[in-house]
Formats: sequence, C-alpha cells, structure tokens
Amino acid sequence: MSAKILIDTCAWVAFLRSGQGALAAQVAQALGDDAALLCGVTLTELLQGAKGAKEKQQLDFLFANVPCLPVDPSDWVTAGHTLQALRTQGITLPLTDALIATVAKRQGVPVLTIDAHFQHLPVTLVNVSA
Repeated sequence: MSAKILIDTCAWVAFLRSGQGALAAQVAQALGDDAALLCGVTLTELLQGAKGAKEKQQLDFLFANVPCLPVDPSDWVTAGHTLQALRTQGITLPLTDALIATVAKRQGVPVLTIDAHFQHLPVTLVNVSA
C-alpha cells in the first residue's frame, strides 16, 4: 500500500484505541508507508471523540505528522448535491461522510473505511483485508 489513502475516522479509532485487527493493521501500514492522509472532517471527528489528555496528546502527534487534505468551498456544494440525489432514492447519509468522500474523490485518493455509508458514495474504497 504505497499510494496515498484518506483514512476515515472509524479506521483511525480502530488504530488508536485497540491497535488490533485488519483495519488497524492497514492504518499502521499506511503510516509506515507514508501513505496516510487526514482531512478536516476526520480531524474534527477525532477531536470530538477524544477521551482524556492521553488521547488528545496522541491526536496532536498524529495531526502534526499526517498530511491533512483541505476542504474546498466547492466540496460543500458537491457533497450537498450528492446527498440530495441519494435522498431522492430514499438513502439518507451523514454530511460528514459525504464531505470526506467528496474530498477524496477530488484529490483522487481512495478511502480506508468499514463504514457502510461509503458504499453509496461516489468514491473508491480500500479493501479491508481480513
């Protein structure tokens, strides 16, 4: 796994909290390969869920060492259009997931996630190996 990948919040949590399992192993490999990417949405979600000073310190280290993809003003419009189109099909997804997928697609990078919401979004996903 040497190409850059945008790592979703659930994958970061698997890596940071337990460090166990295939998802955490893929995050570790991406970090070792210098392939891991964040975006502002995942950064905010991770901070929101931080439990205590130790986790906050881990996140500060992570944020200082993993590149963070910017959210462009056009990403908000694209995500909104995507969510509206899905809603007309009876599918309602979180704005955060649509925005992460939009940033990844614009940047041409796949997303590492096990979040089923991403199956409905127009983005390439990294297969999570067992």
